[in-house]
Amino acid sequence: MARALTPVDVVTIGVGLTGSLAALELAKQGLKVVGLERGAARDTVPDFQSPAIHDELRFSIRKGMMQDNVKEAVTFRNSSDQTALPIRRWESFLPGTGLGGSFVHWNGQSFRAQVADFIYRTHILQRYGKKFLEACGPDLTIQDWGVTYDELEPYYDRFEYLCGVSGKSGNIKGQIQPGGNPFEAPRSREYPTPPMKEPYFGALFRNGAESLGYHPYPQPSSNLSECYTNPEGLKLQQCAFCGFCERYACEHFAKASPQTVILPALLNRSNYELRANCQVRRINLDSTRKKATGVTYVDAGGVEYEQPADLVLITAFPLNNVRVLLLSGIGKPYDPKTGEGAVGRNYTYQTTGGPTVFMDENVNINPFMASGANGTMIDDFGGDNFDHSQLGFIGGQYVGAIMTNGRPIEFHPTPPGTPAWGLEWKRAVARHYNHTIEDPAARHVGCEPAQLSGSRPDL
Repeated sequence: MARALTPVDVVTIGVGLTGSLAALELAKQGLKVVGLERGAARDTVPDFQSPAIHDELRFSIRKGMMQDNVKEAVTFRNSSDQTALPIRRWESFLPGTGLGGSFVHWNGQSFRAQVADFIYRTHILQRYGKKFLEACGPDLTIQDWGVTYDELEPYYDRFEYLCGVSGKSGNIKGQIQPGGNPFEAPRSREYPTPPMKEPYFGALFRNGAESLGYHPYPQPSSNLSECYTNPEGLKLQQCAFCGFCERYACEHFAKASPQTVILPALLNRSNYELRANCQVRRINLDSTRKKATGVTYVDAGGVEYEQPADLVLITAFPLNNVRVLLLSGIGKPYDPKTGEGAVGRNYTYQTTGGPTVFMDENVNINPFMASGANGTMIDDFGGDNFDHSQLGFIGGQYVGAIMTNGRPIEFHPTPPGTPAWGLEWKRAVARHYNHTIEDPAARHVGCEPAQLSGSRPDL
């Protein structure tokens, strides 16, 4: 039988980005908040320091910062007529485990959605008409969000200043700004820190894009271009371009994560309590099954507890948010055949693709000197920034030169026709390592090695 604990005002299920932000806001209002994190407590020092944090086999290949899918499986199927099978090796999704969650090992790529994205169905109907939307097929289930960009803009701004995002605005209060993205939604002010230094491959892309009449701009980045103190009084350092960013924690205090921009302020509050290594089993409901009364969880010793709370916030990775709702009997599961139900509906994941660019030997890329969000891109083909009326589809993508690492286990580019192993393979790797542009995201999602292209995350 679960041990009953003293009631609190709020419980968060997960202490990553969302759980940390929500807890800090509520704790500032004087509420007693408990954060339940299934993984271990960890901090930049000592947990994210060299040389251990540079273990490419552990973090890039074996996904050491992510949910252990041997102990906690997630199933997958390509279509509804297949039998779902366990995913045994992560190639996408990448749910985090441990204090800070996935916001510890993210890249730092910091985009806003466009104005039309929040009213996408209405926008498409107004621009192209009902017949165009129907012609795209029954699987297109787009809808308006119910909130608008203008309503969320102050919170975008607040979040960017919390993280110290480095970038160059393209639209401030409706006025187009030189050097930024002219297609972006209006923002209230400039980014808190300047854009990161442009890499050589980004400069090559910029020159080519400008010559074609497109509008290149620096990628917005939460890997900081300079030292910065955020509104919580927490200081971030300048990115060192160490080459270990995505799938890794930052040892330099230069990437926005809960450990650098939120948690120190939250953990110092007497009305907040972190409980790590605690796995939530279910959300408890009252007799009407319409109101949460708390949660039941198991600690690292296998002891089961019941934590009563007036407010329960589900703040884990989306896959696990859906899982806890299903386990708790909350909401109606989505049925893709009937279109009924909301729990799990329209969950999507980004895809990337594009060419690998093999340069001449006099073009030195230096792929190892990189951060998780350092590149040059255009948005001329993003979202609905171009006419789709004769194309038969909606949506688009940014196009960019984005190179996030040149780590030796993962990065060994060779052109088509190269043997898969042996002396000739080694010679090809040596020849092309420093002269090739490749997007590692494409490798990790099982696509052909890619560069100069990527999808908008909101599509």
